[in-house]
Amino acid sequence: MDPQPMDFQEWMVTQALAAYLGQEGMENPHRMAWLFGLEAKTPRGGRKLSDLCGFDWAPRKVSGGAEAWFKEEDRGALSLHQFKKTFWTITPDFRYWIEKRDKQLIIEAKGTAKPSGRKDADQAKRYFMYLKDTRHKGAVVYFVQNPKVWLDWLTNIVRQLAQESITPFGVVDVKVEVVPKVADELVRIVGRELAKTARLLEEALDLSKVA
Repeated sequence: MDPQPMDFQEWMVTQALAAYLGQEGMENPHRMAWLFGLEAKTPRGGRKLSDLCGFDWAPRKVSGGAEAWFKEEDRGALSLHQFKKTFWTITPDFRYWIEKRDKQLIIEAKGTAKPSGRKDADQAKRYFMYLKDTRHKGAVVYFVQNPKVWLDWLTNIVRQLAQESITPFGVVDVKVEVVPKVADELVRIVGRELAKTARLLEEALDLSKVA
């Protein structure tokens, strides 16, 4: 039997992408321009991320980054009580916004070929409802391995929420568009994991000798 092909784990790709782009306030402008220039597949064809969310990357004018969780400043039209009850500290893999936070780009990365069930559906619905309820503009974009399956799934999620014409959304093929770009960072991350595995293997071998 042929071995199953292996893919980089989701956390490896998101960590590599975060390192590639740079920390908030120290972002690499050319790499951030690349991110916002990525083409997402949408129900209406290909569109750049900057077109979907309504703004482009600009130093000191766009904030955010990896794991930028929702805070009080993001509540928009919601009361603080409503906001805390539903959206407090929700953390997308990447999130960017302009100064007033009334335009935002939410990016979620997934490591599976298809949605895993209710947990994924609830997460996606929260992102769409967040933009709707706060009255922010913007877009929700998924970085995935199987764009067609995920785009069909997201289209159905949006249809259920009856807001297809309100919130732009799309998917980016992470294996084609992202992984090759962050390959050097992936080498470092995988190398660290191999070193950890090697240490654990040595410890296990020592324990087996004692037993």
